[in-house]
Amino acid sequence: MAQVKNHEVDRYLKQPNLAHRVCLFYGPDAGLVSERATALAKQCGADIDDPFSTIVLDADDAAADPQRIADEAHTVSMFGGNRLVHIKGSTQKNLANAIQPVLDQPPTDSLVIIEAGDLKKSSPLRSRIENAPSAVALPCYQDQVQALRIVIDQELGDSGLTIDPDARQALTGLLGDNRMASRGEVQKLCLYAAEAGTITLDDVNQIVGDASVLALDAVVDAASTGDIALMEHTFKRLIARGTAVFQVVNAMQRHFQMLHLARSRMDSGGQAASSLINTMRPPINFQRKDKVTSALSIWRLAALERGLQRLETVSLETRKNSALAVPLTSTALLAIAIEARQSRR
Repeated sequence: MAQVKNHEVDRYLKQPNLAHRVCLFYGPDAGLVSERATALAKQCGADIDDPFSTIVLDADDAAADPQRIADEAHTVSMFGGNRLVHIKGSTQKNLANAIQPVLDQPPTDSLVIIEAGDLKKSSPLRSRIENAPSAVALPCYQDQVQALRIVIDQELGDSGLTIDPDARQALTGLLGDNRMASRGEVQKLCLYAAEAGTITLDDVNQIVGDASVLALDAVVDAASTGDIALMEHTFKRLIARGTAVFQVVNAMQRHFQMLHLARSRMDSGGQAASSLINTMRPPINFQRKDKVTSALSIWRLAALERGLQRLETVSLETRKNSALAVPLTSTALLAIAIEARQSRR
């Protein structure tokens, strides 16, 4: 019986347990599931480019034939060496029955890797693998911000580049919740900045920034100034476009942290918001300065602290329950916008 916790998966992949002949990767991020499954596949000793050594099965096809996986796993490689049976695609419930013969009689020279979606603990496939001594279930749930930092650091290290702090912050906010897509964006950025040696904020805006950035700013500014209609409209468009909910929450948290810092300086030093904004780092886009100035006139320190607490709560709740991430975030933004409108009046 082998259960690996989410934070232990990367360490497990560096030194896999060879007794585990069936490995299940599951979680809501298909990119992360695929990336980790591929990393293990490359270590199993089978040639993943050789169709005689590596068999790729669709989950539906494998589930339809209860003996297919076992037959492939116990087949001797034509030219000797290890074999890999890699199962991909939407996982049906009866795939648990198809994997059972392999759990009952594990292969000695083959590894079975299964990629699945976000399986509940009660899922037959997950529970059978977690309770089998020859198998392991590997959850793929991200701490999104930390995961993105790891991806950025890995690609920067491979490219021999550095990145300015404000550029790192902006890049983290722009990347999505699909690990493979995010890695591709960082690789593209590293290629663009290869000769310069250092990635700047302008590089990030040129290569990774797109219309979704402007939409994120619009949501943030509308919520913090009490423009409920614009906030709701822009938030819906962002979600429909495929923007990750955590990006919206992160953008809102950064905005409130900036407002809190600026408001503290205003209260302690008597500095006007219009002059203080010009000194903020990272710099505020000139198109947003009026909105930020308006927000600073609306929000006091105590209210900003309540807002930050609300955003921290919704950040945790959306990670625990991804199915409710959109309505939870929408409710939090609406509450902030309502408070801003009432304070403005």
